Formats: sequence, C-alpha cells, structure tokens
Amino acid sequence: MATVLKVLKGHSKSKVSLLEDNGKIFVRKTGDISRNMERYSSLASTPLRMPKILEYHGESYDMEYIPNLDIKSYLSKNSVGGLLEYIKYVMNMFANQTIEADFTPIYKKKLAEFDFEAHPMPFTADELLAKLPQFLPFSEYHGDFTLENILYDTQEGQFVLIDPISTEYSSYVFDLAKLRQDLTCKWFIRRSDVYFDSKLEKISDELKVFKHFDNDYLLILMLMRVIPYATPLDKTFLNNEIRKLWK
Repeated sequence: MATVLKVLKGHSKSKVSLLEDNGKIFVRKTGDISRNMERYSSLASTPLRMPKILEYHGESYDMEYIPNLDIKSYLSKNSVGGLLEYIKYVMNMFANQTIEADFTPIYKKKLAEFDFEAHPMPFTADELLAKLPQFLPFSEYHGDFTLENILYDTQEGQFVLIDPISTEYSSYVFDLAKLRQDLTCKWFIRRSDVYFDSKLEKISDELKVFKHFDNDYLLILMLMRVIPYATPLDKTFLNNEIRKLWK
C-alpha cells in the first residue's frame, strides 16, 4: 500500500500527493481530472516535456515524480533568460498551426455562467463582451498556462509543463492571457515576500511580440475564471486587480 510522503498544492477541488510504494516515488492527483487527462493526451504528440502518466484510475492518476524547483524558487536563483526562451518556444509551437475562429459564442456562454450577483464586477457582461477581440487563432494550447504550472527539472536542467486542462478557451492567446495573471498581477507570489518586478517586466516586454498579449480584457476574463474557486482573501486580491485593469 502506498504511503503518503507529502500533500502537495492542488487546484480547483483536486488533491495532489507525493507517495511511495515499494521504494518507488510518484505523484497522485485525485478529483476533477478528466480534463487534465484529455489535454495530456492531446499534448502527447508535441515535443513538450510533461510528467509521464504511470496509471489512470478513473478518479485519479499517478505520474512520475520529477525533482524540481517551482518557478518562484527558480527565479530566486536564476536570471529570466532560460524561462523566457522556454515560454516563447511553447507559444511559438502552439502558434505554428492555427485557424481564425469567432470566440464570441464562447465568451457569451462563459459570461452567462458567471454569477455577477455573487461576484459584482465594475462592468456588465455585455460591456466586457464589447471589449474582447472577436476573432482569435484556434490552436493547440495548455489551458492553464501559469508560472505555477511550469517546473524546472533540477536533474535534467529543463522546464516541464504540468496540469494542462481542456477548456473552451482553445487558443494559445488565452494561455498568454493566463500567464499575465502571474506576470502582471503577480498571483503566484501574492503571499510571498519576494521582489521579481524587473524579471517579470522583462518577460512581459519580450512577449509583446505576440498579438493580443497586452489585451487587459482577456486578462480580466482569465481572472474571472479563478474567482469562483478563490478564498475570500484571494477574491479581494482578484477584484482589486480587475478594477485596476478595467478602463
């Protein structure tokens, strides 16, 4: 029987644990995992490094454990050059084959699902809809492309993507908007006493070559995705960021 060595950080009602069974160490994720498995399967045809899925149990899956630094720890010890090149590599790969698609129906569906009464915004659904770009490149994507979902393999010296998720926001443009949750709003260090402003600004400046990267309304849309799952303190953080971005 597997022994739990450590409970790791999970998102969106999922549980992630580090386990050992007969001397073998692995990671188990339990909960809302079907969309993770769909996206892992889709990205398996790319050269992107991701943890190997060892077993799938229906409500959980086991994957290889990779000795790593999270990006907060990585940035504390390194310059941004390697991370920046990795992000550009991933985004260029996703942008390599695209077709233009009208995302208006997706916007309308997602905004209709958002509870504006429980989570008041400084705008209506229609006002935000009018600001969002209608046509975007439909492409391969990660689905939750945050700095927290990038690890640095300390043995192999390379970056690893974790926790991809299938979503109707099926464009690398939304991945870039999701990344700005960390680069612009500094979500991943909201509870940390660290200062990465110049490093995060350098990454942002270099990523402006991608169209729509600077679109604050796409960023607002991504922040709204987090609000229903956030703690009261984090909801305050997200609401403050949204109010700063809304013009």
